[in-house]
Amino acid sequence: MRYFIPLFAILIVTVISILGFRGDRSKNTPIEVFPDMDRQAKFKAQTANSRFADGSADRLPVAGTVLRGTALHPSNVFSSKPQYSPESFTTGKQPDGSWVKNVPAEIGLNMSTMRLGKEKYDIHCSVCHGNYGNGVGVTSYFGLNPRNLSDPSNPGTYLESSAGWSDGQLFHAISNGSASGIMLGLKDRLSPDERWAIVLYLRALQDYVGKATLSTKGQGS
Repeated sequence: MRYFIPLFAILIVTVISILGFRGDRSKNTPIEVFPDMDRQAKFKAQTANSRFADGSADRLPVAGTVLRGTALHPSNVFSSKPQYSPESFTTGKQPDGSWVKNVPAEIGLNMSTMRLGKEKYDIHCSVCHGNYGNGVGVTSYFGLNPRNLSDPSNPGTYLESSAGWSDGQLFHAISNGSASGIMLGLKDRLSPDERWAIVLYLRALQDYVGKATLSTKGQGS
């Protein structure tokens, strides 16, 4: 018995030293008996990495790969035999390099797709191009000059079908941004279905705003 109390005290001190006081905070590094991969040796995003020639830890996707869950429908994501969409559906270009002329019918040319296009347009596009696609968005009041996509009565309308812009070109611009770099691409934020839905909604905006403009002009004359 005379060793019980010292041994018991040592046991208590050992347990407390390892586990610490529950709820207590300390700046000291804790002793982890079972870390369970809470902390791993890794390179964080946008940091240097000497393992690669460009010295960057961020890597571009492997050429030709398809992101599961974006280019595939949900029913195919975990399928053992996924059904891949044709390249024209994900790029807006035909195999011969020509642009896809019209929005692919496989996305469903209906009001459900139109509503999806409006939802995504309002979130990602309207701040610059305006609610009606006429270039009068929030950023136009801060010195920027967003493209007018729909109003034929104002300069800068260049995405109308009559101007030679096919639906595939619209899809490509939404996916990869503008050549000037002012507009960033949205292919990392929107699935191909959602980008095609925006194209469909843009065509509806062009038709609506174009007719409204012509009607107003006719009344004014």
